[in-house]
Amino acid sequence: MDTLSPTWPDLAHLTWPEVASAVAGGADTVILPLGATEQHGPHLPLGTDTLRAEALARRLAARLPGALVAPVLPIGCSDEHAGFPGLLSLDAATLAAVIVDCARRMAAWGVTRLVLLSAHGGNGQALALAVERLRRELPDLRVWLPAQTLAPDDAALAVAAEAGIAPEEFGLHAGEGETSELLWLRPDLVRAEAAEAGYRGAMATVVDTLQRLGLKAVTPNGVLGDPSRARAARGERYLDARAGALAKELLA
Repeated sequence: MDTLSPTWPDLAHLTWPEVASAVAGGADTVILPLGATEQHGPHLPLGTDTLRAEALARRLAARLPGALVAPVLPIGCSDEHAGFPGLLSLDAATLAAVIVDCARRMAAWGVTRLVLLSAHGGNGQALALAVERLRRELPDLRVWLPAQTLAPDDAALAVAAEAGIAPEEFGLHAGEGETSELLWLRPDLVRAEAAEAGYRGAMATVVDTLQRLGLKAVTPNGVLGDPSRARAARGERYLDARAGALAKELLA
């Protein structure tokens, strides 16, 4: 289970005078984590990306002075998972509008920088739409979107390589990478006995198919990768590596 300090700056845990005091004291940044509610194979919960987004946001906030963490948005753009029970999804324009609406209110109480942190690659179009609108409608708000938003990212893959985990095993969805992270964050939600490999080819070659035809066209069980060697300790390293790379990019 995640052992981060319980003193992280969660916006939802503060009172309005505490927020006003934080802003007056230099808290000018809000990290908005974005997750999803979609299948993650037979062994991981639908909220996997939401849990990961929240964890990454807290780790990033610990590296960014003056950053507050907004409540995670738990429903993203996930229609590529159609056909798997449990799916909740928004159109890209809808999610973009939610982001813009939240940002407008943040700016009204003093936020000058917004970090959009998505743990689900399918949110990419909505994020691009939101950034375009925000730069036009709120020019004084600095909006930051990581250059690499589609997992697996280079930082986590480097950790995997050190452990002898191939990219095809690490996977793009519910493989060794995400399973290891969930074993660290919420082991009680991982159905280890149901874990099984899915598509194990080169991930980059199937992205177009996934976007056009959905995951069912590539992987009947919804897994891209092989979770069989997932380990909680490596999951912690993946999360820390991701957060460190994000902070380095943001502070560059």
